[in-house]
Amino acid sequence: MSDCTIRLATTEDAAFFPGIERSAGAAFLSIAGLEWIADDEVMSADQHRIWIAQGTVWVAIAAGRCIGFVTTAIYDASLHIIELSVADGHQGRGIGRRLLEAARDHAEAGGLQDITLTTFRGLPFNEHFYHKLGYRTLATTELPQRLADILQAEIGKGLPGDRRCAMRLKL
Repeated sequence: MSDCTIRLATTEDAAFFPGIERSAGAAFLSIAGLEWIADDEVMSADQHRIWIAQGTVWVAIAAGRCIGFVTTAIYDASLHIIELSVADGHQGRGIGRRLLEAARDHAEAGGLQDITLTTFRGLPFNEHFYHKLGYRTLATTELPQRLADILQAEIGKGLPGDRRCAMRLKL
């Protein structure tokens, strides 16, 4: 999408992120057993502002509007993807990939070792999407404690553990 700009997010952008996240969640309406995620709770604008203040959140802008974002955080020598969302109607146009490229550029410039995330197994817009970008699904025995803890916390919040996985992109 050539008419889309990727830049660091500002605190003003945060007001749009919950709506983008809800819109992106509509993709789960077609996934048996995960339809409820479309109506699940999303991060508040205030929560997004906390991440934005760390300087590791990028936003996609088209026609003057926020249409996607990636929220990340640095843990030790890793950049961890907390949330990647592209608004419904803008998905499938390379915006998510471009947001992840901005995060990767930042991680590489900072000398980080890898990028990690947790996501749903077997979904074309989750695990399969990340595989296409070079991420590898980690076996349970390979999980650093931080990722194991994140997966456990997600299960505690109601996500089905058998459908979740952690992934890593070595830099």
